[in-house]
Amino acid sequence: MYEYKYVNLYTGGGFFLDNSDAAHRELIDEQAKDGWRFVAAIPTSFTSNGGTKSLDLVFERKTEHESDL
Repeated sequence: MYEYKYVNLYTGGGFFLDNSDAAHRELIDEQAKDGWRFVAAIPTSFTSNGGTKSLDLVFERKTEHESDL
């Protein structure tokens, strides 16, 4: 069995914006150090012109529950 974690990330949403400061790579690396594996990015809000304003980054890791054995 797996457990999941959702971390919201603001991207700004503009087509012409430099989103390099969104820190998504650092956030993914931080979660990996804690045993989480990145599995998906789900858009959660949009701008009026269709740009992605924010995302949920989805992470998973195995649980060690007795019922999983």
